[in-house]
Amino acid sequence: MRGNRCITRRALLGGAFGAAALAGAACSTPKSAQTGDGATATEQPIDFFDMHADTIDAIGMVSRAPYTTFPDKLSGTLVQNNGQVSADRMGDVRWAQCYAIWIPDNEGDEKADISAIDWYREAVTWFKGQMEQCGDRIEQARSFSDTPAILDAGKVAAVRTVENAACLDAGLEVVDEFAEDGVLIAGVTWNYRNVLGSGNNYPDEGLTDLGREYLAALEEHGIVADVSHLNEKGFWELESVATKPYVATHSNARSLCNHLRNLTDDQFRAIADRGGIVGLNFNDGFVREGGCAYTFEELAAHVEHWLDLNGEDVIAFGSDRDGAAIPTWLADCSSQEYLFERFSEHLGEQITRKLFFENAMRFFGVQ
Repeated sequence: MRGNRCITRRALLGGAFGAAALAGAACSTPKSAQTGDGATATEQPIDFFDMHADTIDAIGMVSRAPYTTFPDKLSGTLVQNNGQVSADRMGDVRWAQCYAIWIPDNEGDEKADISAIDWYREAVTWFKGQMEQCGDRIEQARSFSDTPAILDAGKVAAVRTVENAACLDAGLEVVDEFAEDGVLIAGVTWNYRNVLGSGNNYPDEGLTDLGREYLAALEEHGIVADVSHLNEKGFWELESVATKPYVATHSNARSLCNHLRNLTDDQFRAIADRGGIVGLNFNDGFVREGGCAYTFEELAAHVEHWLDLNGEDVIAFGSDRDGAAIPTWLADCSSQEYLFERFSEHLGEQITRKLFFENAMRFFGVQ
């Protein structure tokens, strides 16, 4: 069963970059689709908050293993590139983007050629350079409360996050470094094991003692913990010791796609009961079993399932662009207005705006 196979970044990405990634821009995107309440979906600006994309690594770390072994490579800046998330193709959408720094686990095909802490610092340096080079189009939100002003200025609000805190092997004080760098969301693991716990490829191992200390340090600094990729055992251990709400930035419903990366209904309810949110992931293997290209209706079914679990105030987005295999109709960021129109037709504009932006901003304390 697909849900039990090991996941590698190479398998997820394959040839997803380059020309295939941009093919989504060619999809037909009607400009004034009717919403469920009879209003057009484009009468008001479209605000979008995406809790996960891998663009920093996919461009900024392309000269480092394991990216040197991938079949297609990205190039450019955060404003103009040949990947899936590029500010110059976001159109009129007011966009808050969480840019993750993914740190390799050094297992299988994912081995890096530098230490985890050096990887993190090198990626941070590249990101800082982008903020200087592209400051007229994109600006870091060092707190979530910075986001509205950045959007009002016509810029992309860049939120820095960490996917896989393997760099904690350098010591718990790395969390202090996260805070100084403006990291606002930080995960625990990727798919393998690190000093904090175990990911989906090791379902029988939970959090380590350092993992529990790490969660407490995140909470002390006001950094939101992210449980995407953490295995189920580790999830429930984190839930038992957490004192603040947490998120799953890019995970789907396991009831609809039986993959270990997806959340069970009980996990979704636990996040909701804490007041957290869950980001819908565009990766084809997490939407539809077998990993085949899916339809809009199959993607929307995950949201509808969460709505059935009383999750109207929990649903959000975590696209996983630039780090996943995504159907061409959705892969490129230029498709986001089309997606808004489809969800507005399907669920009504009020719920769609919660899904796209309002739930995330409410959770992060920005009204």
